[in-house]
Amino acid sequence: MLYGIDKEGSVVTKMDQKPVQKTKQTTLQKDSGTIRQVGSFGKQIVDQLIKDNIPATPENYAIYFEKMLEEKPLRQRQTIQKIVEAESLEGEIYAAHIENNIKESFKQIKTILETVSNMYNKIAKLKSLTRQKKEELANGAGKIALVSYEESLEETVHALEQQQKSIKAHYGEIAENIKYFHANSIFDPKYDVYNRNHLFKAIETEKKNIGTFGYESCLLAFKVDDAALAQVKQPKDRELVIKNIARMILRRSRRSDIVAHLGNDVFIILLKHTKLEQAERVIESIDQMIGYTNFIVDSQNIEISLEYAADKIVTNQTREQMLSALLNQLH
Repeated sequence: MLYGIDKEGSVVTKMDQKPVQKTKQTTLQKDSGTIRQVGSFGKQIVDQLIKDNIPATPENYAIYFEKMLEEKPLRQRQTIQKIVEAESLEGEIYAAHIENNIKESFKQIKTILETVSNMYNKIAKLKSLTRQKKEELANGAGKIALVSYEESLEETVHALEQQQKSIKAHYGEIAENIKYFHANSIFDPKYDVYNRNHLFKAIETEKKNIGTFGYESCLLAFKVDDAALAQVKQPKDRELVIKNIARMILRRSRRSDIVAHLGNDVFIILLKHTKLEQAERVIESIDQMIGYTNFIVDSQNIEISLEYAADKIVTNQTREQMLSALLNQLH
């Protein structure tokens, strides 16, 4: 199956085709040994940044922090990780939740407006019915009462027509706001990871940084193997399996990694300051995690496997070219 990225940035198939993991807050006691250990580790990070000719900006420091922490012994890694978890605010994840709530609010607003519109249509039908009855009773005893009723109804309908014009104007403004909101959103509510918008912006930023500082970063693509997914019969169950896998991979990722849903159930991980060999080790780690996980659907154990592809980010290609080439390597 071949893949491509169209002008809209969507995944196109051609036949031969962080989100939201809440961190548990940890309470730590002040310990001079731990403080010295973290301080020494911090100095090592700055020294490595200077050695690699990378600016010691907060973002680069955070990336190297995670990258170098993975290479530390388990005991030291756990000690430092507890401190990180204790002070984490989960700012972007909180923003992603708020964004999703706003989207749901927009849906409710649209529903309310549609209801008002339906009410107007019903009243319009009532007006038509009244006119019809007036004609039927034109020569009857109820003529005067009916004419009076129609006059009142005409006045009400006129007011409703003015309200409808106002509603349409406000609805148009809301529709434009929703368009803008979707165009600038960063969260994929279907799978609880970043969306394509955020991924594209992150790739462009990383390309500029690579061009300036000369380091390497990689893109990793993954999707659930079609044969494995075919074992799950119900669409809702398939979606749940994919969502759980995306969450698992998000949890094991570094804070600097961008895990995003590109579309068509294909996911991309942007691995900053990561060589291709290191990306291959990430694939091995994910594959091992999936292999050790039991997926139960309708009381049956489903064997799930993923297809992977990895490549480094290059500055002489567009993001669409890089992503299309990457997706066509999925195996």
